[in-house]
Amino acid sequence: MSKPIERIIQDLLKNLNPRQKEIIEGRFGLKKGKETLASLGEKFGLTRERVRQIENGAIAEIRKKALENKEIEEISKMSVNFIKNLGGVRKEDFFVNDFRGLVNDQSATPEQIRFFFEVVGSLLYQPANNNFYAFYYTDKKLIKRINTLLNKFAALISKKKKELIVKNILEVLIQKIVKTAKINDFVFLNYLSISKKFGINPYGDFGLVNWEEILPKTIRAKAFLVAKKAERPLHFKEIAELINKIGFDNKKAHYQTVHNELIKDPRFVLVGRGMYSLAEFGYQPGTAREVIASILKKHGPLPSKRIIDLVKQQRLLKENTIIINLSNKKYFRKLNDGRYYLVEKA
Repeated sequence: MSKPIERIIQDLLKNLNPRQKEIIEGRFGLKKGKETLASLGEKFGLTRERVRQIENGAIAEIRKKALENKEIEEISKMSVNFIKNLGGVRKEDFFVNDFRGLVNDQSATPEQIRFFFEVVGSLLYQPANNNFYAFYYTDKKLIKRINTLLNKFAALISKKKKELIVKNILEVLIQKIVKTAKINDFVFLNYLSISKKFGINPYGDFGLVNWEEILPKTIRAKAFLVAKKAERPLHFKEIAELINKIGFDNKKAHYQTVHNELIKDPRFVLVGRGMYSLAEFGYQPGTAREVIASILKKHGPLPSKRIIDLVKQQRLLKENTIIINLSNKKYFRKLNDGRYYLVEKA
């Protein structure tokens, strides 16, 4: 491109009168922050409706001039073809970088690009809302189809949540959708990028943002995800430090807060002094005595070495601690062959 986008815009605005120009620059944020109809009306002593009329009239003048410009036409066609090849839609922050490369102008701002296509009208712009990030697109009918496809995918991964998180079967699920929709992987990933329904956690797991494994908001949820990924017992201080290191958000995790949450959460099991792991990893809640009792109830009489080995799979305890608990004759007794058994009342 021979001219930077800023110069092209200046050429389009140069025949406007000063008031028209200032209103256009203010409404699109071409000089500084975007201004409202009310703020511009106050500045010029006009009603909001009058400011809107001036804006629309100026846009009409600029559009007529733009449509006669061959360079603008070339940029427009190139941009439309680029987005069509991506499936007809592109997230705004991605497209800003794409556009800069297409026109060889790294100084082009999001505001300038938005104004350019508002004037030319070849690409449509959707501001961010509760469901989507801001994006550019080529066809209004396309958005409905994309939304239907994304809803189908959300329903599909909801049914496969555990497999998706644990076994990472994302590619398999994507293939099911793209085959049905008759699009390629890259186009579908492009569609996913504009939706606020989906997210990726700091560990790289993909899923719905309303899953606490993807977007944990509470200390308890963050601690659970950290412990799940560690797959080993962690001290509550280490859990707090990992939460802060990973940086889920700007909220700092404090040792005592984390400890309090772990104590209250039945998904966590205290396996040593200040050490916690998840019950889903096979750890059983209870004191050392209760763990020994559970083991003997399950396996029957066992020699002390076997009991120690099985308890250590459940707790980070010293052998002496386990032996001391076994010596409690109120709960455990020793047979003539050296094996221990559980006293019934235990």
